[in-house]
Amino acid sequence: MPSTLWSIICVAGLWGFVTCTIFFILRAFPARDSFQGKAALRWGAGVLLFFVVWIVGMMQA
Repeated sequence: MPSTLWSIICVAGLWGFVTCTIFFILRAFPARDSFQGKAALRWGAGVLLFFVVWIVGMMQA
């Protein structure tokens, strides 16, 4: 039987992953032939964090 709390965590992880990925693309590469390392590190860490939350949520739900 699926757990409601873990299902909510799973969905939040998915949306956080998608949002951080979009912001990673937009902020780390603001223009052609341009790369912002600090923004890439920040948003990339968010991508990894929410990916882990999403996976753990799927395993527990």
